[in-house]
Amino acid sequence: MLFSVLVVQTGFGAILPLLPEFVHRHGFPLADMGVMAAAYAAVSFVGQLGLGAATDRIGRKAAMVWGAVVEAAGTAGFLLHGSPILYVFCRVLQGLGSAAIIPAANALVADVVPEVRRGQAYGLLTAASSAGFALGPMVGGLAGSVFGLQAPFVIGAFLNGAAAVLSASLIPRDHGRVESGAGITGLGPIVQRLWLYFLVMFAWTGMNGMYDTTWSLYMRWLGASRWLIGVSFTLFALPLLVFNLWGGRVADRRGTRHRAIVIGTTFQALLVASYVVVRSAWLAIVLSMVEAAAMSLTGPALSAVVMDAAPSQLRGALQGAFQATGTLGAALMALASGPLLVSQPNHPFYLGAMVLMAAAAFSGLWWRNSQKL
Repeated sequence: MLFSVLVVQTGFGAILPLLPEFVHRHGFPLADMGVMAAAYAAVSFVGQLGLGAATDRIGRKAAMVWGAVVEAAGTAGFLLHGSPILYVFCRVLQGLGSAAIIPAANALVADVVPEVRRGQAYGLLTAASSAGFALGPMVGGLAGSVFGLQAPFVIGAFLNGAAAVLSASLIPRDHGRVESGAGITGLGPIVQRLWLYFLVMFAWTGMNGMYDTTWSLYMRWLGASRWLIGVSFTLFALPLLVFNLWGGRVADRRGTRHRAIVIGTTFQALLVASYVVVRSAWLAIVLSMVEAAAMSLTGPALSAVVMDAAPSQLRGALQGAFQATGTLGAALMALASGPLLVSQPNHPFYLGAMVLMAAAAFSGLWWRNSQKL
């Protein structure tokens, strides 16, 4: 399963560096470029709510296989050189594929890994995903430079298809499948107990939307070359590969999961705030690598503590709702970052730091009060 996630994320990441240039050359207006990102985020948000619950009925394997197939179709669709509407539809297909794969993979971890080792397992899952996003843009950028703009989409579609084959071959058929899935109707009491972790997920994943909108322009404002901007993404991903394994082990120590979430989120908030005053591109990159380590402390603990509260028949539905909350955070943070960029490229980091600090403060107060009981 980890290898399937690595392959599918590499295929998805391969098209990202050259996607805007590719579609613009084939008639997609620059002014409407954000429509594709919005379409992807909106479909992912809605899809995760429904498809997460569906994995409790059809099983994790079917969701991961068909999700990879749909994502492969969306990636290959760009090669048809159609109208702007076609390109938006291709991103919709990619969003649907991702909405099936991500909740299924996270729920599958809870299906097969005992509670005492879930932190490490989620650390491995995040590391595999991060490796794909680190490797994919490098592969896609190199292929596009050597073989032309179509090459990353050929590679991406091939890797997505390979991920479908791997999932079909390696994942047992009935994992996660129950006689009668409860859907999302039984989630209310669980979500009420876990609302704090949903808030942290909103803030934590919301940073992705802020960075997608802000980071490249921020780095250019600091004087970074296009080459250095590309390197910054890879250097950010590398600590995630290493420290997610450490974060998983920390999360599996008795009584440490909530503490890891509070400390990791607080530390990340301080690092995001530091970007406001930084005036060196290389210093910003170093701080981003430290931030990746802080994120590695939060992520595995956050996933593990949520899955600990889910009965087996609701794991897919809960993961769908949980991941959708993060997608909503990313979409809203991306939209909010745009107007802040107009005044100065470092201003969105004020918002990011405040959102993270609010989540950390709520988490810290809850943890402190629970310790007194």
